[in-house]
Amino acid sequence: MVVFCNRRLGPATEIAVSPEVGSSMLRSTAEAARPLAQSRWEHELVVWLEDRSRRFGGDLDVSDIAWSPDNFERQRAFLTGAIERAALASPHSRALARWARQIVDHPRESVVVGRRWQWTAQPATT
Repeated sequence: MVVFCNRRLGPATEIAVSPEVGSSMLRSTAEAARPLAQSRWEHELVVWLEDRSRRFGGDLDVSDIAWSPDNFERQRAFLTGAIERAALASPHSRALARWARQIVDHPRESVVVGRRWQWTAQPATT
């Protein structure tokens, strides 16, 4: 099992799914976001979701997303919109709706300045 969570909101909001379902949720969200991505952050989010979907394991906390305090409201709306669009055609619509709720409820004051994307596939260094 893997867990979608928001540690700021506590364990009552956690969503436990199989790695296959979690991967599908991330992939379908990336696919729904891709056509509407315009800003650098939105494009990076799509790539990050795809990256996480290929090697999904462990927990995925809402704070793992590289939010920026100045653009948080717009970023949150973009991601929740993508999740909602993904849920329309997904067999995992209930889990996606619960994940969107975690993101909607994420407090702006929890956003850390300078948070960077954590990639599962790190490029080789020379």
